Amino acid sequence: MMNFLIALALIVCVVALIVTLAVTKTTDTNYGSSKSIKNLSIIYIVLIPLIAIAIVVFWFILS
Repeated sequence: MMNFLIALALIVCVVALIVTLAVTKTTDTNYGSSKSIKNLSIIYIVLIPLIAIAIVVFWFILS
């Protein structure tokens, strides 16, 4: 059973690598560094409070 799960994980990782490499071959001419910084800022502004809330909720559930 363990060998099956390891093989399955390996297959998923290889497929994910192939798909990632295939997607990165296309270029987006409208995407620049300022847009990248804006998108990352939005992600961090949204994710940091959500992660903090999740930590607090799990802290109360587990204690």
